[in-house]
Amino acid sequence: MIDQKLAIITIHDVAPPYLEKTLQVSDELNKLKIHYNLGIVPYYKKKYNIKDHAVFCDQVCSLLQLGNVELVLHGLYHEVEGRIEDFDTESKEDEIKDIQQGLDILSSAKLPRPSTFIPPSWHLSRQAIEALKELNFNISESQTDLDIIQRGKKYLLHPAMSWDQGGDKEKNKKMVTQNKQLFYDRAFNVDGNSYGLFRMAIHPPYDPDEAQADQIEMIKYLKEKESYEFIKYSDLLGSESSA
Repeated sequence: MIDQKLAIITIHDVAPPYLEKTLQVSDELNKLKIHYNLGIVPYYKKKYNIKDHAVFCDQVCSLLQLGNVELVLHGLYHEVEGRIEDFDTESKEDEIKDIQQGLDILSSAKLPRPSTFIPPSWHLSRQAIEALKELNFNISESQTDLDIIQRGKKYLLHPAMSWDQGGDKEKNKKMVTQNKQLFYDRAFNVDGNSYGLFRMAIHPPYDPDEAQADQIEMIKYLKEKESYEFIKYSDLLGSESSA
């Protein structure tokens, strides 16, 4: 059980075509002086291999040097021909191959090796967890689970708050009102307590324009009103040990 007030904020779909949008969100998060994570896609849509995009890699390196930002692996391709990358039904061997290819691309781009993995579809099979364990990952995150892989521990969680429900910015507009109600009316009104792990997934390519202001306000609320500690994924290992 995680009985501390912890928040994990992750920017998803970090890839060359969305560099400007990613930097815009990062700038806002840095102003809030919080820790957060970048979910990088090494070979986005099999079109954008990050090792071929020096400016992108330089910008990611600059963010990581700030010390409050951590790189996590968000699949290999994320999607191919409109199909979200699957880490739920493939064999362990195929999953090891794809994950290792992503790690090799990051190494070629001179970016740090992540120790956390987030599948693009939010679903992970048992064999995928085993593949990640063999590849020495420490943490994996899915829709309702967070695995401390090397310790064999699993936490069941509320789904991460996300404004992206299918990769369509226009259709995602319905999430603006829905997430406001979820956050303010339900997330902090359970027996008067607000302990536990809150997760927010920010998708710069697909979140409605109106969502960014809400995301920042929610983070401020967590920080100022609820006294949440914002952590990188690697920080969770220490918090989990103390808990």
